[in-house]
Amino acid sequence: MAITRRTFLGTAGAILTTRNLLQADDEPPVRVAVIGAGGRGSDLIRALTTIEGVQLVGVCDDYPPHLEQGAKYAGPKSKTFADYRKLLDDLKPQAVVIAVPLRLHYRIAADCLAAECDVFLEKTMCYTFVEAKKLAQQVATSKRVFQIGLQRRSNAIYKQAQAMVAAGMIGQVTSIKAQWHRNNSWRRPVPVPKTDEHWPALERRLNWRLYKAYSGGLMAELGSHQLDVVNWFLGTHPKRVFASGGVDYYRDGRDVCDNISCLYEYEIATTNQRPYTVRVSYSSICNNAYEGAAELIMGTKGTLYLTSAKGLLFQEKGADAVPWEGGSNAANANAAVVTAGKTLMLPNDPWAHRGTPFEIDIADGNDTRDQLVSFIDHVRRQDVRTIADASVGLTDCATILIANQSVEAGGWVELPTLS
Repeated sequence: MAITRRTFLGTAGAILTTRNLLQADDEPPVRVAVIGAGGRGSDLIRALTTIEGVQLVGVCDDYPPHLEQGAKYAGPKSKTFADYRKLLDDLKPQAVVIAVPLRLHYRIAADCLAAECDVFLEKTMCYTFVEAKKLAQQVATSKRVFQIGLQRRSNAIYKQAQAMVAAGMIGQVTSIKAQWHRNNSWRRPVPVPKTDEHWPALERRLNWRLYKAYSGGLMAELGSHQLDVVNWFLGTHPKRVFASGGVDYYRDGRDVCDNISCLYEYEIATTNQRPYTVRVSYSSICNNAYEGAAELIMGTKGTLYLTSAKGLLFQEKGADAVPWEGGSNAANANAAVVTAGKTLMLPNDPWAHRGTPFEIDIADGNDTRDQLVSFIDHVRRQDVRTIADASVGLTDCATILIANQSVEAGGWVELPTLS
């Protein structure tokens, strides 16, 4: 497909057409409670307060400073609780938004479903794959609306890019590279001195992401977003992964990796040929931010460079015309390439193959808010086909957990059976 301004904008327009999500005048508000009011929970609370037709009825956290912060953002009409079970019993909310440490995901989400609540659960779906399978089965049985917080699924740039891949605008996808690189310790301050007897327990509570007992580390907290993009764009899940990581820089007592590098293999089905393999490299580090967080989706006709704020499409130069392939002079041309060595004059300049890109130009958005808007809309309509349902969450959970298993095992790990 030759990519022109018209075909580009045509694909863009098709994917960006959305239904009216405004609340009807005679429709009651959706009664929502939030469990977990730390950093991410507070982000979600602030976003919920801006969505028309949402009544934020309660906030829960068992750490008083977080509860106080969440209550401030939620407003005076929202009740506060230290025990989420009491919140469920007293308020009986229609929907619950859960943003708690990963180790607690399954128990709290399962209790909310049992209380007949629709559930928005932050990524990663569960601490273990066994828990994720059990939760997915409970979601299916309950028929409740359920969504995982994989917000790139609601980001207009990623939605448009996925439509471009599906339309064949970058040709056959052959390779993907993704990374989330930062330069900070990921450690949060503890508001008491180390000499305080409560410091060890409080430090683990506030820095739970740094300990395997509560967290899946970099893969669960960061890689889950980007490997979900890969699963989504390729329309399938990986077969296996080899990963290497360690605690090599921040030797401060943490036991999750401060750097990890992964190689995933995806088997892609074709209509009239045997399947082929797409290899996906992923890395996350905490001591250099040069490449930031981005994904490169590379195809035979072009490359998509994606971030949550910008998308660029680079067309491959000469992708539609390879003169030494086919025709009566093919053998001679190939021979010339082999014997001359430099016949193709391939430049070493890494920018040489990057022409002027098409920019995916989207009005400013907020994918944290947008994913909640989508969830609330599905709750209103009781439509269980959310943008990141239990099936998406289960696949994403398995994808990132096998990377952690590979680090521990020191070898290839295959994806477990999802059904």
